[in-house]
Amino acid sequence: MRSQMNKILVLFFGFCCAFQMTIAQVQFVQRIEVPSEWDDYDYIVLPTQEGTISFRTKAERGYSLQQRVQYFTTDRQLNASKVFEFPVKDYFDMTGFDLDGDYLYLLFQKGESFASEKVVYEINLVNQALREVPIENILDMELQEFLVMDKKAILMGIMDYRPAIQVFDTESKSVFTVQGVYANEVSILQLRKDEELKVFDVLVSKRDRLKQRSLSLMTFDIEGNKLREVKVEPEDRPDLEIVEGVLTPIQNYNQVLIGPYGERKREPNRGIYFSKINEFGEYENTFYNLTDFQNFYNYLPEKQQERRKRSLEKAIEKDKNITIPNSLVTREVVAGNDYFLIYNDYFLTSSGRFSPRDMMYSSDFYRYAPLGMRNRVMNGGYPWYYSGLPDPTSSNEYKFMAAQFVLLDGKGEMIWDNTLSLEDYVTTSPGKFGEVSFDGRNLFYMYLDEDKLMLCHLEDGEIQYANKEFDLGLLDEDERIKETQDESLSLSWWYDNYFLLSGKQKVRYLNESGKEDTRETFFLTKIKATPSEKPIIE
Repeated sequence: MRSQMNKILVLFFGFCCAFQMTIAQVQFVQRIEVPSEWDDYDYIVLPTQEGTISFRTKAERGYSLQQRVQYFTTDRQLNASKVFEFPVKDYFDMTGFDLDGDYLYLLFQKGESFASEKVVYEINLVNQALREVPIENILDMELQEFLVMDKKAILMGIMDYRPAIQVFDTESKSVFTVQGVYANEVSILQLRKDEELKVFDVLVSKRDRLKQRSLSLMTFDIEGNKLREVKVEPEDRPDLEIVEGVLTPIQNYNQVLIGPYGERKREPNRGIYFSKINEFGEYENTFYNLTDFQNFYNYLPEKQQERRKRSLEKAIEKDKNITIPNSLVTREVVAGNDYFLIYNDYFLTSSGRFSPRDMMYSSDFYRYAPLGMRNRVMNGGYPWYYSGLPDPTSSNEYKFMAAQFVLLDGKGEMIWDNTLSLEDYVTTSPGKFGEVSFDGRNLFYMYLDEDKLMLCHLEDGEIQYANKEFDLGLLDEDERIKETQDESLSLSWWYDNYFLLSGKQKVRYLNESGKEDTRETFFLTKIKATPSEKPIIE
């Protein structure tokens, strides 16, 4: 009897230990809250070397046109500074932002006219020193991008349906117009700065008089002088076109361009390409199509997978052109020391893949670029890349079917590929669907489904679990989430296997009198993804 009782006690103790270990996965919460009214603009949250910087504009009194900027910083444990604030000029709205070292730059514009006054506020995040710089003598263009490097603002916009780039020195007030960009049949796909090399890259799509498209990579120094131009096109393959791509940072004097490709004057639906560009502008292309993606159909139920594979085999036997239906769009490239992880979204759009502008591929519409084209603000104070904001003026819908991941080695040889089902998720937002963490072995893919966290895990290319659903959590077990403003939620990868979630919530708590009360708050929560099936919110 005693032996049986001991076994029961051991089992009970083991159960308790296991239960505590499970609870421990979610009890170490790191969260910061700042007061916020339900109708306030959300804070825009950016990662810094030390932690985060969050900022927004807020009306002085109700719906007054007088505004002030509010901002606060945190370290990586979400220990926060106080909320700093300063007034901005009357009738000015924020239209752009960027970080450059210890400085935050905010671009404001008076009214909606392209020719209206503009001003940049330079904020020293170390001592909170503020500098106001009027921007004068620049072109009257519709802003598309705003970057700052070494106190020089890089302004990219559209003027007379053509792209233009100017470099404005915030100290000397001099302006330089970048040459070789302003032209017909040119579309800028990506603008990225390299703070270490003190250069910026401009990736453009061009179309010649024969209506053939190609990509051109131009590199400029901080003064706006062109250092190189590389035209990237399918060598010895006049039947193919490269019209889109994501550019990686320069590593060991090499740079890589990755994206979809297709047949000339048709949709880029053949697969993806890999172009490695050396310091002399020489490059080599590698093309991958559906026959190279052994696990492309993994997002489908087993029977459908088999049918699609049989159809593919028949098409190969009959020597037919192998195409990928719907839209496969490169969202992000994670560059390691000896690998490149490619993240593609696979979706169906009700409006068709191309923009109405004479079949020119509309990169900025279908892909919120992770490495550029993102530092501007839409009406309502939201950043352009804010994926949680539906467009009330758009009737387009996007059915996301899968997220594809392809791992290549440093030479472009395929290591593995796999595809995760997104369960035909329908949304009015065309933005990047999820966020990726990858350390060379473990891949975590996280996204939001309204107010739920969804998590997937791949290890060495093999799916360990997919689309696991988790509720949002709080630090204090005595508090409860009364309401979450779903459209305010923003999820982003932060560092290592940590993600950052922000948004507005109403939280029930007990006040000093012991009575239940509710507070409205803007929050930041640090989330750790683990190989187990539970994320750690810490």
